[in-house]
Amino acid sequence: MTQRGGVSVHSQAKLSAIARQLNERPRKTLNYQTPTETFAKCVAATR
Repeated sequence: MTQRGGVSVHSQAKLSAIARQLNERPRKTLNYQTPTETFAKCVAATR
């Protein structure tokens, strides 16, 4: 994705794929867990 044109030139499917790819990437700040895993643990802890 380029800086020109913004997100409006991309389809929702492409934007969703990018979001999924980013959320499946482990992060050092999350102790090498993915944001999705960390969010799921947080939600499970509140039940």
